[in-house]
Amino acid sequence: MDFNLERILVTLVIVSFAFTSVSLLSIREVPLTRDETIEISKGSSLVKEALANAYSTSIEAHYHNSTEVEQKKESPSRNLYEKVPIGHSAWEVLWWIGTGIGGYVIGVIVDAEVGKIITEVRGITFL
Repeated sequence: MDFNLERILVTLVIVSFAFTSVSLLSIREVPLTRDETIEISKGSSLVKEALANAYSTSIEAHYHNSTEVEQKKESPSRNLYEKVPIGHSAWEVLWWIGTGIGGYVIGVIVDAEVGKIITEVRGITFL
């Protein structure tokens, strides 16, 4: 009887340790880096289309912590950030797409905690 109880306890400890290890590996402790974010933003349908036809490109990436994201939800650019979960930080990636004569901007908002594209929008045109 003691042998079975000991075996059950050892198995329970091993299973608990394995579950905890897998859980910790799946949680990002550090938000995405700038380079990781730019790679994720390349997956945007607007960016893919633009890169296929672009004459030139330039990229800006701006990190906003969770406090700044909540402030942006109250600003004129709220439609870009309204889908970012409460308490999450975000990256704003601006793709300046040159078309030879003029161009336009594509904005991509990426959730810095989970690495998911939240919003993508084609912005201003320039000459």
